[in-house]
Amino acid sequence: MEAVVEQGEVEVRHFLLATQAFFFLCVGVCLFMDHSAKAESGGISFYGVYHRTLLIIILGFGVGSYGLWRASTYLARAGLAHLSVLGLRCLAVGLVLLLLTPYNKGAFFNWAHMSVGIVMALVELAIVSQLTRLHRSWQALGALTVPLVGGVWAGASLPDWRFSYLLVGELIFEAGFAWCLIEWTYALSSQRSRSIRVSR
Repeated sequence: MEAVVEQGEVEVRHFLLATQAFFFLCVGVCLFMDHSAKAESGGISFYGVYHRTLLIIILGFGVGSYGLWRASTYLARAGLAHLSVLGLRCLAVGLVLLLLTPYNKGAFFNWAHMSVGIVMALVELAIVSQLTRLHRSWQALGALTVPLVGGVWAGASLPDWRFSYLLVGELIFEAGFAWCLIEWTYALSSQRSRSIRVSR
């Protein structure tokens, strides 16, 4: 039974790696197609309103959303806290909402897009923080530090401070969160192994 569970952990880890890699591959293709100042100041969302990259980013967001939803189901069974599971599912829905609220289509869509993005960032930080609290390790600390650096970088790009590097900040932030998801699979596995040893 334990071998079956371990196999499931490996499978979900590979699934997360594959879906996250596909997401970053799509963003990378978009970045290759357009790395102008508009892309830097608009962030990843720019590729959702730019006609040449729209289909590519839809694919990337779609696969990323599916990956988060599927992963939340596995991590829930593995013991992830209910609020974090709910958070992952909110992120999956949020990726779709970002595509449905193009920020260049008027004030309403712009504010809706920003609101969705801010809520998603806060949810991601909450999930990362929980990992650090429950699984104290250098890997977990790194998975917290990288999104914080990216978040500060992206946040500094939002006001009119002539620091237009939102895209870089978002990429750092999302890479850190992807790292966090992988670390969660290890953390829950370690937690379950300790429980099994204690029960014996």
